Amino acid sequence: MPHHETVQSRIQSLDERLARLRMEKSRLQARANQAERKRDTRRKILIGGAVLAAIDHEGVPGMTSKSQLLKWLDGQLSRSHDRAVFDLPARSEPDAGAPVGPLSSSPHPDAAVKDAARGRHREAAQARP
Repeated sequence: MPHHETVQSRIQSLDERLARLRMEKSRLQARANQAERKRDTRRKILIGGAVLAAIDHEGVPGMTSKSQLLKWLDGQLSRSHDRAVFDLPARSEPDAGAPVGPLSSSPHPDAAVKDAARGRHREAAQARP
């Protein structure tokens, strides 16, 4: 094989490898983006559930920053996988001050929202004559 053909063959194989690597990079980036979107959605669900539960119980304190929100959520969220979404440290054991109800006892991530809505429907049904 002449030297020119060898070089061209090597260039072609490198181009093919580069294309495969670019496709793999693209797939990995898409997977990372999808995971981040899911994490963001989970954060929003948990914040909404915490707010709905707090409205039904003690009310929502005034917050003006992300750090205040995280501090409040630190007291509201007891399940380790819920806390991990906000990078809060896991609790070693359930403490006596942990909230009781939809944010701490249900095995489903969106249960707080469903439980809060269910409670409002019950209250409305009881209020009807």
